[in-house]
Amino acid sequence: MENRYKKYIKNLKKVSEKLEKLPLNQVDEDVELLKKSFDIAYKKDCFRLYDYDKEIQDKLKLKLFSKFTKYSASLTFLGIQILAANTIMSKNNFKRKEFYFDKKCGIAINHLRSTQTYVNAKKCKDGYKLNGILTWASGYKIFDHLLVGFHFAGNEMEVLTKFEQTKGFYIGETPRTFVGQSLNTVNIELKDYFVKEEDVVSSNPIGNYSKNKSLSKTVHYAFYGLGLGALEHINNETLKNDSKKKLKMIKKEFLNSTDPDELDKIRVRLFNLLQKIITLSMIVDGGKSILKSKTLQRYYRELIMFNANGLNDKLKNLFLEDYFK
Repeated sequence: MENRYKKYIKNLKKVSEKLEKLPLNQVDEDVELLKKSFDIAYKKDCFRLYDYDKEIQDKLKLKLFSKFTKYSASLTFLGIQILAANTIMSKNNFKRKEFYFDKKCGIAINHLRSTQTYVNAKKCKDGYKLNGILTWASGYKIFDHLLVGFHFAGNEMEVLTKFEQTKGFYIGETPRTFVGQSLNTVNIELKDYFVKEEDVVSSNPIGNYSKNKSLSKTVHYAFYGLGLGALEHINNETLKNDSKKKLKMIKKEFLNSTDPDELDKIRVRLFNLLQKIITLSMIVDGGKSILKSKTLQRYYRELIMFNANGLNDKLKNLFLEDYFK
């Protein structure tokens, strides 16, 4: 296991060296460049964390996002998705997981947080026919498969299917966004779209997705990776040293926490800390900091992108409480 761990770290270094040579200020907007970045990491097995024990997985995930986020938060965003798809397959002991582990799988399951049904199903021979709208499916033309969530007979279910335009699977236009344009995020309309029974990954009572709140620290890791990147672009030594100290302290907090409520509160504080570090660094740099060729303005936008992802009402209220206290 130790040798495999060292090999993984070595692969991260090799991938980082390749990523550094890309025009990183363009990766956020150019889907082809993002795909190239993703494929570089994918071919070096950077997302195959399921090969390791759970404890090692968390350590490697921190290493992964600490390395990659400073190059492209959009790359990290895709990494979060394929890691989630792989974890869901592993956790449910999905029979076809080995087949799909060799695919590039994204996710379209966040709507399962809602009690409202966005995608419903009708049972048919050898599978289901899905109807509804999938919103915010990222990685179109980068991921080749998609984990789709739907409701059927009082259950919330997840199924894997190809991520491509076909009969019953209608992909909308990519909206313009101020960050993460290259993620190629789309809405998908499902009209009697057939999925195979053998590709169903999970089935649980409606509400299970929200009830079993994960202790995932993925967003914390991504924030931390952005913080490490920001440190490299701070020109004021006093600000850099203080920021480094505060980032190290809050990292220790979220690594040691196993309380989901506490982790939510740390996420709020971590976001606020990074927002202050990045904006103050831009102020110190002056007007040139808003140039597209500069990195800090991209980090500012990417920080918002990460924090807008997966915000439930509880987290939103925590941010409001923090503001008004």
